[in-house]
Amino acid sequence: MDLLILMAKRSWRALLVATLTGLICGLAAAGLIAMINQSLEVFDQLRPTDGLYFAALVLLVAVSRVIADVSLLRLGQGAVHDMRLHLSAKLIDTPYAKLQRLGKHRLLAMLTDDTQTISQAVELVPILLVNAGIIAACLGYLGWLSLPLLGLTLLLIVLGSLSFNWPQRRALTSISRARELKDQLFDQYRLLTDGSKELQLNHPRRQHFFSRLLLPVSLQYRKDFVRGMSIYAVVLNWGNAVFYMLIGVVLFVAPHFIELSASLVTGYILAILYMITPLSELMHALPTLGRASVALNKIRALEGEMETASETVETLPTTQVRNLVCRQVAHTYYREREDGHFTLGPIDLTLNAGEVVFITGGNGSGKTTLAMLLTGLYRPESGDILLDEQVSSANDNHHYRQHFSAIFTDFCLFENLLNGDDPQRVQQAQEYLVHLQLDHKVQIEDGKMTTLALSTGQRKRLALLSAYLEDRPCYLFDEWAADQDPVFKQFFYDRILTDLRERGKLVIVISHDDAYFGLADRLIRIESGMLSDITVRAEAGRVAQAKA
Repeated sequence: MDLLILMAKRSWRALLVATLTGLICGLAAAGLIAMINQSLEVFDQLRPTDGLYFAALVLLVAVSRVIADVSLLRLGQGAVHDMRLHLSAKLIDTPYAKLQRLGKHRLLAMLTDDTQTISQAVELVPILLVNAGIIAACLGYLGWLSLPLLGLTLLLIVLGSLSFNWPQRRALTSISRARELKDQLFDQYRLLTDGSKELQLNHPRRQHFFSRLLLPVSLQYRKDFVRGMSIYAVVLNWGNAVFYMLIGVVLFVAPHFIELSASLVTGYILAILYMITPLSELMHALPTLGRASVALNKIRALEGEMETASETVETLPTTQVRNLVCRQVAHTYYREREDGHFTLGPIDLTLNAGEVVFITGGNGSGKTTLAMLLTGLYRPESGDILLDEQVSSANDNHHYRQHFSAIFTDFCLFENLLNGDDPQRVQQAQEYLVHLQLDHKVQIEDGKMTTLALSTGQRKRLALLSAYLEDRPCYLFDEWAADQDPVFKQFFYDRILTDLRERGKLVIVISHDDAYFGLADRLIRIESGMLSDITVRAEAGRVAQAKA
């Protein structure tokens, strides 16, 4: 039912048309059975026109089934496509801090495993609806043959359905537990790929990972999944047995209580045998439909947790900014220490366009948290951050974020260039590749980079190229030079930052390279979540010279 609702939201008209064609297919199939049964009775009196009627019914069955199958397949896959795009868009619109709390492994499981499970179930919907039409038409034919036998058939179907109810609930419970464990499996897979170097270097850690983390979750997942599918296997075979028992009742029991002719019994058994295949397909779809129901519930629950921003997301122009102002900005988050929480701020700060601001401080002092607040990826729990006293991080967060280009320590590099079809943009990118000494490894073809299989330092230089080409009003670099050779470190500090300053950009650099502090217009030191020192450019130069 959930899948039908999902498809109806896409187009209830298309679903109605497909359902009607499926019903036509079922009626035509029942007509074939009736004609075969009648033809067996008057085999010696068949006429050529009977053959034409038979061929017409066969053609109607084939054509109506093709129409129903194809239309439902297109409708179902369209619904899954819409769901994937909707989930992806909602994920992007969810505040970054919320995504961090949800966990990458849960999001990946939803986008990959759950949507794939639903897609597999949707592929079965055309078959199921057509088979339902065939079964309904066959039951109608059985009623036309004998109402008492139809009653007996419906009684056995009802009793069989009731006997399926309890085992099916047990199966769904096991499959639901297995689905919850799949989130944990995805988390272990993430740890396996992210920590492959450490696991290869440390054999005891490798053994601990497999024996204490991966193996128990995998074994429990297998146990719950096998239990659920085994229950379904019992249900399926019991369902098939019920219909063969029905044939046995008609052949060996019913004649003692109801007067039945040989032709009636023959027609009835033909209809039952014809129904067994669609019924068997319906039964075999139960496990897939059950898993899809669990996946849909999981998606809805996770979608409810995403809590997307209520603001309207639209493309707004970003212009050069004059200043960025923090007013009593504070942010609190949990971390593992005695008090359990870390508070950044309150911070009052004004940053001006056309200046390069260095932020420095010890580990855990709050530098990265401040960077996330300044770029709008975190929203302050109190206070506000504004651009030119107009664009607010708290109230207009999406528009606020569009003023920034940033390279964080855990940056992601995209192979496609924005506006990669612009010859001038491509030419500019090629020139920067030369300056960054990457032209021998990377080229720009069809608007994208030919390879991203590079060292960390080289990938960071490509990220710098992409950010530079975006030409945003504000730039933030979080320890960009940490993985660079001295020549590229100097190129970044002397050339890139100077050029951005001359272009009127607001540049924020998180750095521990005190040898370059003299290049900053202002040096901001942060300790224990508070701004402890703000040094202007001339003073910063003297500090750097003294340390040298």
